[in-house]
Amino acid sequence: MEQLIPVLFVTAFIAFIMMKQIKHITNNLPNDEAKNDFKKYANFSASVQSYIRIIKNDIDSSKEKENPKFILKDPTMETQSLEILSDFIRKLVFFETLLAKRKTSQEIESELFSILDSIDTFVRTNCQDGEKLADELKEFLYNDFQNA
Repeated sequence: MEQLIPVLFVTAFIAFIMMKQIKHITNNLPNDEAKNDFKKYANFSASVQSYIRIIKNDIDSSKEKENPKFILKDPTMETQSLEILSDFIRKLVFFETLLAKRKTSQEIESELFSILDSIDTFVRTNCQDGEKLADELKEFLYNDFQNA
């Protein structure tokens, strides 16, 4: 009988540790809500990329286009501007990869906000009618995010 109490104590302690570990492991598993968030961010990222491609196409003087919406204030900055926009696209592609699933919604939203803020700043400072175009971009992306 004297040995029963220490055995029960050790068993209870081991069960407690195992429950904590199981809870920790299951909390780290992606749930359906996280999968839906991932799809939402991936779809939104694709939408932003397509909008950036529109901007790139308008800015690129080597491509034929009718009535470009985005026109650089300084045409000598074309090459640099196209590279900056390409960098934005490269950053956004990350949100469509499996690596993005490892991040929390807050981390993804923070990184997306940073990229969107940079795009907004780029349009405002480098494009003719930048303020108007940036506001249109925000409105379009806001609606697109709400519908994603």
